Amino acid sequence: MRAGRAEARRRGVALHRGEAVDALGDGWLIRDRGGFDPCPWAFDVARAVHPRAGDRALDLGCGTGVLMGALHQVHGGLRSLVGVELDATAADQARRNALLNGWPAGVVRADVRALPLPPAFDLVLTNPPFYPPGWGRQSADDRVARATHALHGDIGDFTRAAAAALKPHGEALFVYDAGHLAALLLAVDAAHLTAREAVLLDDDRGLPARVLLRARRGGAGLTVTRRTR
Repeated sequence: MRAGRAEARRRGVALHRGEAVDALGDGWLIRDRGGFDPCPWAFDVARAVHPRAGDRALDLGCGTGVLMGALHQVHGGLRSLVGVELDATAADQARRNALLNGWPAGVVRADVRALPLPPAFDLVLTNPPFYPPGWGRQSADDRVARATHALHGDIGDFTRAAAAALKPHGEALFVYDAGHLAALLLAVDAAHLTAREAVLLDDDRGLPARVLLRARRGGAGLTVTRRTR
């Protein structure tokens, strides 16, 4: 969008060849033109959590920062946002998106299987790839394949990383394929977290496509609801 590119110029944020600047709510998102589409449920994710002013939030596998952007717009009082991303290009785009939009965010390029972060976060979000390597039609484009298939960490790696980064009374929110809910529940339990609530998000066919699973240490029971469009 021209308005987004103009805002990037005004703020002194560099844009590279092949990049687009798309609208993200009231802000902007730098991404590869024609590349992998960012999470279409970003604002559903942001509204599913209820952080307090001054909380610190972590996004594991943040990509270009779409969840951080939605979270900042819905909950503007956060103390800080930290994104972790292995892909160098996506991590750079996330850093520039933070500058473009004024998010209180930093981005760490790291593998979730070896995170250098302490248990210092009140909220951890993650929308990890859920297809096993080689499953279905895996893209020949390595960057797209890494976004859809668990080539650098499976759901167990992401749930363990989330648990390790949480403060004792913190909360994690996992965005996952609804058809793989059982695998997610087992991984959450193995990471010594308690699943508290699951919200199913329908696609444009009216079928559950994603699940938002809230989890924390201790506490009781799981409620499952379905949200239709």
